[in-house]
Amino acid sequence: MDETVIHRKGMLSRTEKISGFHLKVSRHERELYEGFCNSAEAEILREMRDYFIEAKQKPGVINFDRLGVWSKIQNRIDLWLREACIWRHLNPNQVSRAREAIWHRVRDQLAKTIRETLGVVSP
Repeated sequence: MDETVIHRKGMLSRTEKISGFHLKVSRHERELYEGFCNSAEAEILREMRDYFIEAKQKPGVINFDRLGVWSKIQNRIDLWLREACIWRHLNPNQVSRAREAIWHRVRDQLAKTIRETLGVVSP
């Protein structure tokens, strides 16, 4: 695990790095991120894969509401995060980087899922 120590006004603050994400996060944020990856992420991606497989089977051009799909995903992530914060006795407003890291990961995984499902070859 890659850890960086930052000194601020005599206090020691630990921040950690999440692979593929540009911001450093707290230990709690990293735990939330890992918890999401180990539980809810697979279900969301499976639903999206099924959605695109079904869309691909329809004749003609594949049409989908990109903003509607992403809005649905964000709402599910926010709900999961609120529930996880309740169980861990955390304030959801203080783990915003975990939310950003989760969104970043899901966005990347969703793009990969779309390419695989629709048979698009990545360069």
